[in-house]
Amino acid sequence: MKKLNTTQIKTRAFTLEEEIEQLRGQLASLQDERDLMAFILDSIPDYVSFVDADLTYKLCNRKYETETGRPCEEFLGNHVVEFVGEQGLAKIQPHLERVLKGEPVTYEDRIDYKHSEQQDVQVQYTPHQSKDGDVAGFSVYVRNITAQRHAEELLRRQAQHDPLTDLPNRILFNERLKQAISRANRTKGQLAVLFIDLDGFKQVNDALGHEVGDHVLQDVARNLLQNLRHNDTLARIGGDEFVLLIEDLNNLEQATNLAYKVIETISSLHTPALHDVRIGASIGIALYPDHGNDTRTLLVRADEAMYEAKRQGKSCYYLYTPPYGVAS
Repeated sequence: MKKLNTTQIKTRAFTLEEEIEQLRGQLASLQDERDLMAFILDSIPDYVSFVDADLTYKLCNRKYETETGRPCEEFLGNHVVEFVGEQGLAKIQPHLERVLKGEPVTYEDRIDYKHSEQQDVQVQYTPHQSKDGDVAGFSVYVRNITAQRHAEELLRRQAQHDPLTDLPNRILFNERLKQAISRANRTKGQLAVLFIDLDGFKQVNDALGHEVGDHVLQDVARNLLQNLRHNDTLARIGGDEFVLLIEDLNNLEQATNLAYKVIETISSLHTPALHDVRIGASIGIALYPDHGNDTRTLLVRADEAMYEAKRQGKSCYYLYTPPYGVAS
């Protein structure tokens, strides 16, 4: 074996030190990158983790720690059942089977958080495939969408309800009437549509102003609701126009009695805003299936009957009657 002289030994030692220093720099750079990734993950306010194909945690962010009170290190290397429980594991099993086949999975669920129960969440599983094509694991992202769902529900409600009285509007009423017709068709039942138009309301607006008129409409809606069953639907579809859907109608008398009660309620309405002005109601009644078997026909015929009630002196109800020689 050839001996190295002193110069060669010093040169090699210096080269080795350089290599060691380079490795140290590379390790420090890798550590910096790892720390940065950990910082980014921990900054995400949602659950983020990576689970291998054996369903054990390989990585998780601090959200797991803040919500459970357990250090993240306790999750690493442990099966997901320790976090979701046996029932939770059975619930998500179909989703796990799909992602382990290489399919991205998104679904919605409800979970409890530390300071809020039953929160709506969106869960995303993204498979990670190894070089040989097998699924080595998958990322998990759980996002709280409760506020989003509440906002969507608020928008939906605003689109389907009258902002002044909070009653269903025409859109929602038509939808409920359509559904009621479908049910009545299946059960061979009956229903009634009452078209209610306030008498004397224009004088309220002219004499007392639209602000008072708004209060009167709110009082009318509030008082009418007190006389209805839980499955009846009262809606405001115009300025002083309301419609009432009566499902599971037993007989005509049930509809006419309610119409009479509505007239009495509105005629005897006592509200300080009205002063000495009095209002009434004219009501048209159309029945399913006698007078129509679709939403438009029933509403049109109830409206026609309401105008006939006005022609007969107002503050009364009128049952739709087909013109002579015309089938209903």
